Amino acid sequence: MVGLNCIRGPLTMLPLLAPIRAAVSCPVAALPVPYRTTAAQPSMQALRDPGRGGAQAFPTALDPFTCTRHELGDFAIAALELGVRYLGICCGAGPHHVRAVAEAAGKTPPASRYSPDMSKHSFLGSAPGVTASYREYAPNL
Repeated sequence: MVGLNCIRGPLTMLPLLAPIRAAVSCPVAALPVPYRTTAAQPSMQALRDPGRGGAQAFPTALDPFTCTRHELGDFAIAALELGVRYLGICCGAGPHHVRAVAEAAGKTPPASRYSPDMSKHSFLGSAPGVTASYREYAPNL
């Protein structure tokens, strides 16, 4: 198995996976950190917090850079489409991140019972019990 683990977030790890997948015949792994790294700051160690005068965020101030569950799910889908078959998340991941990756891969882990059912949201939901006037107001939120 060949792969990438840690240091890079989903957006800066993903572009590296296609050339790796093309270069090897063995399984490929991808385990990003759950942080919003960028081309200018490609690793979690490189992240600088503009809210703190550009101070280094690593290792104790990475909170404002944390990915959402949707970002990790999108990464998992994209990595699977590239042929990556071993997915995970490294340092800083929460259970909701792990669940999002599993669900994006088509799995239903026991913790999926905690996944939000947005159809029942009081304003954004589509379930029959959601008041019509609330749904009409939702674009104003």
